[in-house]
Amino acid sequence: MEDRTENKETENKESEDKKVEKEAKLRIGGMHCASCVNTVSHALKNVRGVEDVDVNLATSSAKVIMSSDVRLKDVVRAVKKAGYDVITSRGTIRVNVLPEDMSKVRALVESMDGVVQVLDNPGLGTLNVEFNPEETSIQGITQALSLSGYRATVMESGKEEDVLKKDFRERLIRLLVGVAVLPAVLLTHGVVQLVLSIPVQFYSGLTFHKGFLRALENKNANMDTLVSLSSNILWFSSVYFLFMGKQTFFDVASMLITFVLVGKTLEAYLKYRISSQVKVPEIKAVAKDGRTVNARELKEGDIVVVKSGETIPADGVLEDGKGVVDESLMTGESEPVFKVKGDRLIAGSILVSGYLEEYVTTPFERSYINTVVETLREAYNAKVSIQRTVDKVSSWFTPFILLISGITFGIWFRLTGDVVASMLFAVSVLAAACPCALGLATPMAILAKVNRAMRRGIIIRNGSALEELNKVRVIVLDKTGTLTTGNYKISYFKEYVPNAMEMASALEGRSSHPIAKAFPKSSMRVESFDEFVGNGIYGRVGGHDVIVGKPSFVRQNCDVVEGVEGDLFVCVDGKIGATVSLKEELRDGAVESIEALKRRGFKIVIATGDSSKSADEIGKLLGVEVHKSLSPEEKGDLARDALFVGDGVNDAYAMREAKVGVAVSTGSDIAKSAGDLVIRDISQLPDVIKLGKSTEGKVKQNLGWAFGYNAAMLPLASGVLYPIWLSPEYSALAMSFSSVIVSLWSLI
Repeated sequence: MEDRTENKETENKESEDKKVEKEAKLRIGGMHCASCVNTVSHALKNVRGVEDVDVNLATSSAKVIMSSDVRLKDVVRAVKKAGYDVITSRGTIRVNVLPEDMSKVRALVESMDGVVQVLDNPGLGTLNVEFNPEETSIQGITQALSLSGYRATVMESGKEEDVLKKDFRERLIRLLVGVAVLPAVLLTHGVVQLVLSIPVQFYSGLTFHKGFLRALENKNANMDTLVSLSSNILWFSSVYFLFMGKQTFFDVASMLITFVLVGKTLEAYLKYRISSQVKVPEIKAVAKDGRTVNARELKEGDIVVVKSGETIPADGVLEDGKGVVDESLMTGESEPVFKVKGDRLIAGSILVSGYLEEYVTTPFERSYINTVVETLREAYNAKVSIQRTVDKVSSWFTPFILLISGITFGIWFRLTGDVVASMLFAVSVLAAACPCALGLATPMAILAKVNRAMRRGIIIRNGSALEELNKVRVIVLDKTGTLTTGNYKISYFKEYVPNAMEMASALEGRSSHPIAKAFPKSSMRVESFDEFVGNGIYGRVGGHDVIVGKPSFVRQNCDVVEGVEGDLFVCVDGKIGATVSLKEELRDGAVESIEALKRRGFKIVIATGDSSKSADEIGKLLGVEVHKSLSPEEKGDLARDALFVGDGVNDAYAMREAKVGVAVSTGSDIAKSAGDLVIRDISQLPDVIKLGKSTEGKVKQNLGWAFGYNAAMLPLASGVLYPIWLSPEYSALAMSFSSVIVSLWSLI
């Protein structure tokens, strides 16, 4: 009998274990061999809660069995940390909820199968969802939200401003109806007043009533709850009072809704205007044969014609002609740039004067302007740590107000015995409270700062970095291309093997490293070439084995006599062939920027893979610490918990490891993709630090206003200071302008 009981308990336990397990199938990018499979498998198995893993090289996929409490986000992060990619998709969903409810919607979506990460923007009412396309789709997620009682729609890329414009127009129409009818409501009485107030109550106020019902369906409470309850209490009690021959409040209910709409319409307009500051413009392109097409239809290899005053329609290269181009929208540089054949052209720039024939190199959806806009829209969704506290407060705010309203009614009824007066005090409390300002305080501040930075040529890829900027006290700078122009010159060389410099020049001709440009062109034939990132290059030139690189790297592979010095060594057939000394120039504004940062108390460190004396000279000139001959991994170790600024391929790892990574826009694409922020040059670094401080200050000011307003208004509305008291309609007006003030203050 005991055995049966034990067996039954075991079966029940196994059944429960099976219930809590879930399976995910992932598409893995970057696997090339059995070693890759082992690495990915090991990374996945190290995630707490993962039970079993099956990685398939042939299909580039992984099947993961894990407990139900494991987040897909952690699984994806583990694969990426191992150096591989997980194929995910992204989509934007517009949800018709109030700012204070957005955190609950985000939590709901995050709990859905296949969802990796959700970034919400209460200010715009959008969710940016990263999901596993093997498990779900953006349409499926949207449908699940709709089934949960939320009005959700999939947004096309770049259409956010259209949705916000539509929201503004709808609110404006409802407001105009209220404004048109309100005078008649105020001038009439009795049944006529009841009839005239119906359009205001049930058309102008419809969005609030619908929002209240949705909140009720989701066992929730929000601003719609407060506005709908307060207006409906006034209106429906007035119907009763009308037939009882008592004083009615149809006018107060109509004023309440109209006043709330005034503020909410202004708020919707501000959201639309701020969002529309960053959008991809509609650009027309004229093909060489005279046809006019949309720039989005252009493909690689097309030739387009641009005349004075026209917008350059695509990223490309100047094929023929010349002209002066205004690139300020893209780079922040106010001075137009003179372009000649072979120069790079950027979509969205304006040809001030001249005539250009452009060879299109990049489709519009991958153009610089389109990429920047998509990046900025993602930055809008950033979360700062204080927002988590605000979300918790917002979730309890409306229930707390409902409780205070009930207590207010009870106290005044106990003191006066007057039901009508007590009701008015209670309704004033409902109308005065403003949870929206709390929800808008952080996202509106970040949205405005991201836009302002963009106009200065600073691109914010990760909005959360604005908060992290205030936590760093150490700034680690790459040297070549970041502090310096990246243009090297050979100041001195000494040959130990005849033609060693000629062979080195031939080999350097195959390299993309900035130092390679310091060597003159060579006609010698390169038979093989290999590059060791961060150390040097190797190849066969004219039948000789040649190595060019750091002294430490060359010494490991070559016989070098003692006493030999130089920034670069050249090794020929295992023997020292030549030594080279280099010189480079600092970028404009570098000295002033470093001095400004030092005055603010930042510790400045130069981290470079270069071993030349030039690094020491620059460090001495700037008065900063210098670390030379570093590998990419060593740069990353040094940059951990610091702000790192770089521009090269060697810097991508350090940027990911740093608390904040800043990429210089003149650098390589891989560095830009790794950076949290992108700047034009080192002179903008002090502006980046100021940006972090000002964003933190603006968020705190907005939250201070939001909390301070509610703390001040509730005593006024509840009659604590009676006879100083705000009636329901004016309480509603004050409430609606609270969130408008937050939006306006974010723009200052």
